Amino acid sequence: MGASSEPFCALQEDLSWFIGCPEIRVMHITTGGEERPVVLHQVALAEGNPYNRSPFFVLEDAHTNDDPGWSVRAERMRLIHEARREAMVKEGYSLHLLPPLAHDARDIVTFGRQIHQCLLAQAAVPELSGLVLVLAPGVLEAPNDFAGAVLELLRVQAFAQVRIIVIELGNALVKPLMHQVADAGLSATCIVDKERSRQEYGAKLAAMARAPAAASAEVQSGFAGPKDVCAPPRHGQPPRDVALPPEVTEALAAATGPMAGLAGAAGKLLKQRIAGAAFAMQEQRYPDAIRLQTEACAQCLELGIPNLACVLEISLAVYIFQAGARARAITAFESAAARARAANLLELESQALMGLANVHMLDRRLADAAHVYARAGDAAERGQSLPLAIEAFRMAGQLALQSGGESAAVAAWQRALRIASSTAPEMAAASSAPLVARSLAKVYRDHGSLPAAQSLLDQADNYERAKATPEKSPAARPSPPGADAARGAGHVPAGGDDALGVTDVRG
Repeated sequence: MGASSEPFCALQEDLSWFIGCPEIRVMHITTGGEERPVVLHQVALAEGNPYNRSPFFVLEDAHTNDDPGWSVRAERMRLIHEARREAMVKEGYSLHLLPPLAHDARDIVTFGRQIHQCLLAQAAVPELSGLVLVLAPGVLEAPNDFAGAVLELLRVQAFAQVRIIVIELGNALVKPLMHQVADAGLSATCIVDKERSRQEYGAKLAAMARAPAAASAEVQSGFAGPKDVCAPPRHGQPPRDVALPPEVTEALAAATGPMAGLAGAAGKLLKQRIAGAAFAMQEQRYPDAIRLQTEACAQCLELGIPNLACVLEISLAVYIFQAGARARAITAFESAAARARAANLLELESQALMGLANVHMLDRRLADAAHVYARAGDAAERGQSLPLAIEAFRMAGQLALQSGGESAAVAAWQRALRIASSTAPEMAAASSAPLVARSLAKVYRDHGSLPAAQSLLDQADNYERAKATPEKSPAARPSPPGADAARGAGHVPAGGDDALGVTDVRG
């Protein structure tokens, strides 16, 4: 088992333990920014554990000082439940429709009512029992308040079958939450050891370099295999280290275009250059990284693969910037953008320009950065990469405002919202359009345009309600021995039987 996979394998064991021990009410996962997307996916897949009978609700909404986000989570639960209900109807199960949700002055009470509605709506499906809330705030500004709200939910007697998985960037919740739940909690950490991962990657590169030309594709990619032993070719096929016949080369080129040039030794060399450059960057061997990446770009251009050359050139510009050569990095980003524009690769042009804008921003040239972000947004819009365009114009407006160009900021944000209005609601919600609407509302409010500001805030709320990640509910699954008897048996700090006042809600 490699260093990069060990934390995820350990997490899988902890998730299986959580599923099989319903007396555990809270599982807390400490992770890092790089590992978080994989952890989220892994936790979502745990719903398919053969012993699990509880639908998962994955909620990634932020918890900030200004907005704890419980009302938004409640709305997202409704969307997930409806998607699950439609999916289960096709399998012969009947989840009830949710009644209208009564909002409370306290957001956590609104959220509690929504939990209770979901529990009642699935009561007629004996194959389902309880539910699991996956709370994974990407931003957690008030950990003590967040922990207090979770504990408040756990104390509600009607929620004895509700369990919670918290995914946190860090461990700020260990003391206010996990120490309080004591034996009813399970803590896990999923962070890859950077040094061990670096050593593992170095060994893989060395294995790639010494792999025989006739070795399998797996061995040539650095995976394990017999040393200096190559399997014989398939019957009727030439050995891998023998050049392909002209007719085969022509057929391959006709089927795959210029990418056919990466077959055989050329592809192996390109992989070694790209992987070697990335590894050199990890070790801060900047000249080696820049040399290898430059060679990889040149190779792609020689083979007539401009899209891959542009991708590699953007990475090259990033490497140059990280090496500290900022003036040279600006030239590299401009070159990548021009090459992408000439090849009509508008999304890549936008990405190169956003990299250039970041360089200007870090050097505090805010007006220049805003201008380049606007160029990036224009390229992304022409290339129909609309979420990217919205984000580019959001940043253009933010930096224009910081540099004193309020009218330019308003124009950029208005253009971002026009783009958002032309997309599907789900796509707009997944973009930064809600942030744009709230930023523009603040400007209008500061100028006394209260109706316009309120309209923008309502628009932001509508975008956020449209964002959901429905999870398909698993079919009936057996419970582990004694699960029903143990469910809800974990200790939670004492509280009222109905601390939130939610059990009067009927579904």
